[in-house]
Amino acid sequence: PTSDWQVEWKWDGIRAQLVRRADSAWLWSRGEELLTDRFPELSAMAATLPAGTVLDGEIVVWQHGRVQPFALLQQRIGRKTLTARVLRDAPAVLLAYDLLEWGGQDWRDRPQSERRAQLERVVAQHVHPALELSPLLEGEDWQHLARQREASRELGVEGLMLKRRDARYGVGRTKDVGVWWKWK
Repeated sequence: PTSDWQVEWKWDGIRAQLVRRADSAWLWSRGEELLTDRFPELSAMAATLPAGTVLDGEIVVWQHGRVQPFALLQQRIGRKTLTARVLRDAPAVLLAYDLLEWGGQDWRDRPQSERRAQLERVVAQHVHPALELSPLLEGEDWQHLARQREASRELGVEGLMLKRRDARYGVGRTKDVGVWWKWK
């Protein structure tokens, strides 16, 4: 049943993990590339989080309350110098969709539903323009979710992400073990 799954949009951005330790923060891509200097607004946001916090999410350009085309993010990534104009014209946010560490404790073995509940509290308590919570979608059945997926391109997203509510965090690509599924 759909109630076994947490459903979110499949964002078209750069998957990243934001790591906050003591007085420092780093932003890493899924390919283990350090991105901290490329996104100063995310570094500033990270400084507002408590030490011992690790968020998993998607870096996107966010304007007018919605994700902008990936091409705008690519243009920003391709620049060697981030001017005030570039930062203004292509503001980045982290759309947080998972909590991997909280209070210095590893949360990856906890169920998805528990990690999500704590993530919602973290985002609510640390309001910042460069941090958004990836919204959850509701569907009374799979047909209803299929209709939402069909409308995804109009919203600038790639489809849906299905995450088992009872699943631990999977490292790497987790499709083989049924933890997260991309439904494009």
